[in-house]
Amino acid sequence: MSTKLDIPEFYKSEYLTIGQLASNLGWSTRFIEGLVRGERLPGLEIDGVWHFRRDEVIDWLEQKIQTLDANRVLQLERRVESSLVADGIYQRPVAIDRLTSRMPDDGISLDAHITSKTDVLRALVCLAERTGLLFDRDYLLASLMDREALCSTAMPGGVALCHPRRPIPAAISTQFVCFLRTLKPVDFGSEDGEGTSVFFLLCAPDDRSHLYGLARVARIIHNGALDSLKNAKSEAEVKKAITAVENVINANIG
Repeated sequence: MSTKLDIPEFYKSEYLTIGQLASNLGWSTRFIEGLVRGERLPGLEIDGVWHFRRDEVIDWLEQKIQTLDANRVLQLERRVESSLVADGIYQRPVAIDRLTSRMPDDGISLDAHITSKTDVLRALVCLAERTGLLFDRDYLLASLMDREALCSTAMPGGVALCHPRRPIPAAISTQFVCFLRTLKPVDFGSEDGEGTSVFFLLCAPDDRSHLYGLARVARIIHNGALDSLKNAKSEAEVKKAITAVENVINANIG
């Protein structure tokens, strides 16, 4: 939905032009214009030119990434990945930087006896703390609850991609991922009305790593890992299932 608004030049630093947004996300300006019209990507029309507030775009992406066309997710992942590589945050070849390389064994738990959404979030925070990569468990828990209050991170198929609403550099120093599977599905607010039993927790210290992680996990889920993750018997099998899909994804990166 668009809004006519005149803002002082000083505040434009919080906004991206449609060209800047297209460059940052790896999408065409035409595609973004279509999102504004059809998917209600929040934008401001200022003197006939579209501007987008960075935080609102990230909020929108967090909610919509699981419903975007797979090719658009791929474009987003590649563009953010190139930026991370250019700044030396990720390595080349990117195959070195697998999701499983950021998933400590201590951050995986299978068949937990959990029956409520709040207890799932608390269990994920406990896993994050167990990895030794989390500095402030209360801050992470509050951030997760804040994100879930905005919109459930549960997706169709019984999986949720949990994450703070914003990157949390004050509570972590590096990106990491945790994995939780409950013994029985939990009512986590999925739009399909089904319970959720597979939970990823993505924690990132900056926006780019956050978006890259969201895109990568979404692609792993969409490329057939979910059944294997639901049936994995051990932490090693969880990583094996993810690695198998990442092998395919990385082989197709040109």
